[in-house]
Amino acid sequence: MNPMLQQLMDSAGLAIKQSRDALQATQQIGGQVGGIRQEMARLAQNAADLQSAIGRVQVQRANGDPGIQRVENIPGRRVPFDLFVDIPIGDNVTSVQQGTITISQEGPFVAVARMAVFLSTYQFQVVVDPNQPNSKATFAGRSFGRQRPIHSVWDLNDGMPRTQVVLAQAMPGTGAPQVISPSNASPFRSMEADYRIKFENAGSSFPRSNIEVPSAFWTRGMNDPFELGALDVFERGEVMTFQVLPLHPNNPPFGNVFGFGAPNPAYPFVQSGWDAVEGVVDANNPAAGSNDPVTRVASGILTIGFHGYRIVQPAGAGPY
Repeated sequence: MNPMLQQLMDSAGLAIKQSRDALQATQQIGGQVGGIRQEMARLAQNAADLQSAIGRVQVQRANGDPGIQRVENIPGRRVPFDLFVDIPIGDNVTSVQQGTITISQEGPFVAVARMAVFLSTYQFQVVVDPNQPNSKATFAGRSFGRQRPIHSVWDLNDGMPRTQVVLAQAMPGTGAPQVISPSNASPFRSMEADYRIKFENAGSSFPRSNIEVPSAFWTRGMNDPFELGALDVFERGEVMTFQVLPLHPNNPPFGNVFGFGAPNPAYPFVQSGWDAVEGVVDANNPAAGSNDPVTRVASGILTIGFHGYRIVQPAGAGPY
């Protein structure tokens, strides 16, 4: 064969091989491009699905459901409930007294209004025989077991003291007189309290006021419940803490004049300001000497807390 022809045939065979290789490579690239196109189509579908979901969420928010758990949506049965704690206020106590309430596991408590009242447990001891100082008898005062307001704003007799000595002889007229001295007979209501009150949720330590609340603002009027500005929700296990600061001792002797009476120079005794109200004999007894024959224990119990409702839940129900 002609060498020139053979060279041309070899060149043509090489060109054909290269064309086939190029076609095969092009087909492979086309397959990869197709895969890329499929992946891009899948991503585009995912993006469309995400956009649709976002649109649905925006519609729900526009309908007024921001995804926050509301009190109305907390599952459970609503039961009216009063939640209180008793805080003893002893005689001559002027330091902070504390009481706590722990929310039980039955469910959260929702406070609607706050309330408080003071219960008098006033008692006194009298020396029966002046010659035997230990011969004492104990009596309950007239206010014992009676409920008193927690502030003195409604003390309408303020500034109206007695202007003369009152001697009221016991029936049938031969008993020892009860003497009410205008110098120290109090015009105020017996066993009336005044406080500054601090309340906080011990779990979050979030207070409910910027300063202690005067007890006149804890209730409305004389003793009506004070409606809260918003529903106050306390979760299971949270601790409600009340800190109460008495602004004066129970039945204080502030301003009383004493020690000018005759024939007993110690009469009237400084603590006798409420004796006439509480049923204590405030007598000018020469045998009493300079010692007050009466020991007064002006103690009581402050009951304070909230009116509202419990949301009774089964065990393990919900985060509240």
